[in-house]
Amino acid sequence: MQNIKSSLTDSWLGIDGTPINEVPKGIGGLKFLNDLEGFPIGGGEEDVSDIENMFEKLILPCTLEDLVLTRYFGRKYPTWLGTTCLCSLEYLTLRWCKSCVCLPTIGQLHNLKYLRIEGAIAVTKIGPEFLGCSMGKHRTIEGTVAFSRLELLTFTDMPNWEEWSFVEDNDEAAATAEPVANEREANDAAAKPKIEAPVRRLQLLPCLKKLHLRNCPKLRAFLRQLGKVATSLKVLTIGEARWLKVVEDFPFLCDNLSIIGCNSLKRISNLPQLRDLCVARYPNLRCVKEFGSLQQLWLGVAMQDVSSLWVAGLQGQHWMSTHGDFV
Repeated sequence: MQNIKSSLTDSWLGIDGTPINEVPKGIGGLKFLNDLEGFPIGGGEEDVSDIENMFEKLILPCTLEDLVLTRYFGRKYPTWLGTTCLCSLEYLTLRWCKSCVCLPTIGQLHNLKYLRIEGAIAVTKIGPEFLGCSMGKHRTIEGTVAFSRLELLTFTDMPNWEEWSFVEDNDEAAATAEPVANEREANDAAAKPKIEAPVRRLQLLPCLKKLHLRNCPKLRAFLRQLGKVATSLKVLTIGEARWLKVVEDFPFLCDNLSIIGCNSLKRISNLPQLRDLCVARYPNLRCVKEFGSLQQLWLGVAMQDVSSLWVAGLQGQHWMSTHGDFV
């Protein structure tokens, strides 16, 4: 099956377990193909460099809408994954690509609606390269939108992921600066317009409705300003993020926040539109406040002692029903 006729009308192709050197050469000519599942991971005795080179030479059809890449063992993703070559792609799953240290540059896939990243165990940081647009000090990104149509984003089983930031390290303070406290600080801030300007002109995740993070135990903090830029966010799920200490400042999150098994979590605050809160397995949670619309509170097993520190304050703000022992 080394060659495929472009006249075939199949819209789905499953090639799970197919060695990369046996992938049909005519795959890019399938005019009706829009669903490619079980994308090949390698084969034979080729080394990693050979696998990366062969992947780089693949030409996928521009009509492709759904792509699943499983157990790819190259150290870097092929560059075509984040280009206009996949202009129709709506669903992308990257599963157990264990050797890739960086995620692919896919923020400019403008039709992408569903993104699931699972088992990226070599990733320790998700940085600006993920956006697919320059975040450098001297480049203009005015009008740029990253992940313009993405509605569902899932990160799961990423045991070494520690940092999530979409600006360079030396730009972090400028991108998220708090109001200055004195005249000297004001003068210092005014002297850095070129650093601040590019970040402010970038739009992130404007259509994101659901965000799920599961089993990312080393993640210490959310992407800064995430809650303020994701204006369509309805559901946020966090599970087994054991180093996460704070969840706060999600002014648009409205339907449900579920947090389970975050042992270091100490504070949840400033979610004024949230209606449903589910919390379980938080021995250190001491502060839950600024919930102006909360209607349902679900508490996990053995949460009564800890929750007594803040439940009364929430009930005093508005009508709310409380349920216990759901996990």
